[in-house]
Amino acid sequence: MAVNPSAPCCYNLEEGSLSARQIITVTNTTKNSDNKTTTFTDIIQPMIVELIGTIFFILIGLLGSCSNENNNNSSLIAGLSFGFSLIIFVASLGHISGGHFNPAVTLGVLITGDIQLKKALLYMLMQLIGGAMAAGIFRLLSHTSTYNRCHGGATFLVTIKTPKQELGEFTMDHINWWEGMCIELLLTFVFVTIILMVTINNKSKSNFAPIYNGIALCVCILASNMLTGGSLNPARSLGSAIFANVWSHHYIYWIGPLIGATIAGGFYRY
Repeated sequence: MAVNPSAPCCYNLEEGSLSARQIITVTNTTKNSDNKTTTFTDIIQPMIVELIGTIFFILIGLLGSCSNENNNNSSLIAGLSFGFSLIIFVASLGHISGGHFNPAVTLGVLITGDIQLKKALLYMLMQLIGGAMAAGIFRLLSHTSTYNRCHGGATFLVTIKTPKQELGEFTMDHINWWEGMCIELLLTFVFVTIILMVTINNKSKSNFAPIYNGIALCVCILASNMLTGGSLNPARSLGSAIFANVWSHHYIYWIGPLIGATIAGGFYRY
């Protein structure tokens, strides 16, 4: 018996098979689109945010820190500049990337298990590039006299002048490398621990985390600015060292903060 291809039963079967192919095609297209969207929102977008956020966070901090011509209250100005800058950018960009803007913070978060290794390394790369770009922009915007007066915003171990009883005489107290490293280590530990507690810990997580983070940074800079320059951030120190060519004891601004962040991450996790 011959089959009429135009019969309703055969027409429905053929149309049904076409619909199935169309569904498979649409499904595959949707999956590819979802994969692209996931890659952008999970990796590319946070990387861009970390780069841009680090640039402006450090740039504003440097501009504020070097705005005081007489170096009066320099620690207070530096602390407030970096602290308020951090508050602004964590509050506005933190929902996208977490608002790290600091390799030490990213390392601490990595140790807690809240970020994958690949993503953490990409964050750190963007932060270091951002720190260098911020220092470069700061150099372009600053007058030579202003730039030289504040050593390009570079961090280094401070020499403290202590007046003697004799008029016009001073004793010179030098901060040793191990003292500077301990200061950077301890204060980074405090800073990163506070960040982890108010942003990750379910019991102490707060909507006011950006404010707490900024205040914590401000306090730590106030405590260390007249001793080590108050870095707590390898990206902040590296950029200024490159453009100002100030490399004295630069290694302590890597070793101290990274060890401090490692201890903070381990303290939180274990």
